[in-house]
Amino acid sequence: MLGVVLVAGVVVLVALPFLREPSATDDRLDAPGEAEERRLALVEERDRALAALKELEFDHRTGKLDDADYRSLVGPLRRSAAAALRAIDEDERYRVQMTAFETPEPVPEPYPPPDEITVPRPPQE
Repeated sequence: MLGVVLVAGVVVLVALPFLREPSATDDRLDAPGEAEERRLALVEERDRALAALKELEFDHRTGKLDDADYRSLVGPLRRSAAAALRAIDEDERYRVQMTAFETPEPVPEPYPPPDEITVPRPPQE
């Protein structure tokens, strides 16, 4: 009888973590950092400018805009798209420069590698 009680106690003790309702301490996703938020804002700005330029081109080709209106609107949109692309490029260059300083130097491997120092010898009889 003592063995059955002991086995039942061990089974309950082992199964207890699986029977509890899991409770996460924090189930929120990681918020993007300041650099990531800046990059997302730049990408959104680029996408808006390129979408507006595409729509303007479409309206001009379908005849909804005459040439004078098209010329007056296309310049600022192109400048806006170019500025957004330049800002993304500068942000990328800045990130590359910052990661260049953060990467540690590689650790040199000893020569010859440790596994090649000792050559196994056949057993002597």
